[in-house]
Amino acid sequence: MSWLRKHTECVREAADKWLNPENYALQEAIQKTVDEGLFSRQDIELQLSVLRENNQNNEIEQWVNRSGLTDQQHAKGKKVLCLHAGNLPLVGFQTALGTILSGADYNGKLSRKDPYLLGSFLDEISKAGLDQHIQYTTDLSDFKGLQADKVIFAGSEQSVPDVKAKVTDLNAAKDEAEYIIRTAKFSIAYLNDWNESVKQELVEAMLRYGGKGCRSVAVVVVDFGLEMVKEELEDSIKQFWKSNPQHLKPAPDLRYQYAYNEAIQRKQLWLEDFLIQESEELPETEFTVHWVQGGEEKVRQLKTQFGKKVQSVYTVSKGTSGIKTEELAKAQRPNLWWKPDGVDLVEELIS
Repeated sequence: MSWLRKHTECVREAADKWLNPENYALQEAIQKTVDEGLFSRQDIELQLSVLRENNQNNEIEQWVNRSGLTDQQHAKGKKVLCLHAGNLPLVGFQTALGTILSGADYNGKLSRKDPYLLGSFLDEISKAGLDQHIQYTTDLSDFKGLQADKVIFAGSEQSVPDVKAKVTDLNAAKDEAEYIIRTAKFSIAYLNDWNESVKQELVEAMLRYGGKGCRSVAVVVVDFGLEMVKEELEDSIKQFWKSNPQHLKPAPDLRYQYAYNEAIQRKQLWLEDFLIQESEELPETEFTVHWVQGGEEKVRQLKTQFGKKVQSVYTVSKGTSGIKTEELAKAQRPNLWWKPDGVDLVEELIS
């Protein structure tokens, strides 16, 4: 059996064992996460259900094929340092999985906001008999002297210099190490259709995980104004909160934005803890979505204007020429091989 086939099967089997609902270690990690108030059980279970579906659809094998990973083209022998974010439950899973799939030695600095869930997966992977080193911690200083070949980091552009300085001070990466930095902040939904299903998909894309992920929709482009669907959107949002109360969090600063919008007569939908406003400005305030009336040309304009801050553009039907898009329904349910900041991690690591 080839190295790649054996390697892929080992990773797949470890993922199967970890995702098993009867896996005690995973259930313990879930309980710790919930007990410490890091994430809600409902959000954790949604993430796990998505990963189970990914795995059942053979997406690990598909990712291997898509990336160009072969017995000859791999990252075996390379040291990769992964600095994981913690804004969503298991947000670092894809990065960890991709690094391990590539064959590289995985060194993960887990976020203190999400240390247990990803840690339970890494514990399972460590027992899989892979011929690569697996190490994780929540303290970056544990990687002093690592001399990593590549560093993967997800965070704000402002924090990049500080992170690089810290890694350099610790001698945790080689001087010539490549940094794969992910700084996308939000996604755009281009609604070239509107019905009940689209509305429900949009609400989840905006509100799931408190809208804190780079795949969360913060800009909606559609060919009609907010007033046309204001009441039905309000009803759908309230229904989502009723089913997902963990996402209903106070955001008092929105009162001032609401008052400003009223003063300049800007159309808006204000629900005290969430605001949708007609605006083409850069989305920078949490719990706020910008509603833009326009078509494909407006989408292209905004994508250019916002640059690298945009992760994805979602649509509900084909026909958006010249723009790379994803399905709106996949916003919070991505395939394993989705490309953060447009980069296939495995492909990048083996290059």
